[in-house]
Amino acid sequence: MKRPAKKSSPLVLDPVLIIGTTLSVLLGVIFYVREDTAQGLALLAGLIGGVITLQVQTLLREKRRVDHETTVGQLVSTIEKIPWLTELMVPILRAAKHVEREYPGTPAVDACRAAFDECLRTLTDLERGHFRTPYGDNAVFQRLIDQTKRTMCATSVPSVDLAWWREPVGRQYWEAQLNALKRGVKIRRVFIYREWTDELDELAREQIAAGVQVRRVHVDRLPPAMRVISALWDGSCGHELSYTAAGEAVYDTFTVSPPDLERLMTQFEMIERNAVELDQPRTPDSVS
Repeated sequence: MKRPAKKSSPLVLDPVLIIGTTLSVLLGVIFYVREDTAQGLALLAGLIGGVITLQVQTLLREKRRVDHETTVGQLVSTIEKIPWLTELMVPILRAAKHVEREYPGTPAVDACRAAFDECLRTLTDLERGHFRTPYGDNAVFQRLIDQTKRTMCATSVPSVDLAWWREPVGRQYWEAQLNALKRGVKIRRVFIYREWTDELDELAREQIAAGVQVRRVHVDRLPPAMRVISALWDGSCGHELSYTAAGEAVYDTFTVSPPDLERLMTQFEMIERNAVELDQPRTPDSVS
């Protein structure tokens, strides 16, 4: 079994100690060889140099200790300020330490680092008020609708989500809105369509009958940037669905950033102004 390499003492490798000792020796030698100075002065110069070196080394070591304790203290303080973080950090750090100790030089270490990097990217997005969830995960939508007290504003692009409305996850989403309507929440929805089919008409009228304020607008009346699936709840959280050119949904993006919320609200109001009620004419006047 290969023994781990013996680590050098930090005292031996301390650059301040090395440089100070070298200078002290040089001073002693210089004073010793000079014939116009007393030999005792050489010893004194060397001792003074050594004392100064030890003092500087002690001060630097104390500064490093204080800096370390300050950093550790700040980390502990930050963790303690978030009630649920302590119980997560202990097993996370234990697992990372275990990987580093038991599997050095293996892909497991790289995977561990990649996991932390991905976590950092997620937290950096959250720092800006953004977060993503996989498409089809209804948990965030359910919680947002359940917490809504005043208004929900949303758009729908049937070429992307018409079938989704009839799936179990879509019906669950609709049931949550029905409960919100009963609580007095005002829901406004605009369908951005390319072809108004019987199936789409049935869906829209079902929502109108339940109390949703529904409007519709042909895609040609909107610039491409506004042909989106989005939503806002009480103006405090917004959502945009990312999907491919073929209409395949990829992931849901949420934001609580005030500038983003203002942008989404302005965008929704512009879409709504270009839309009409179901029984109004729907001639698709193209956008210039």
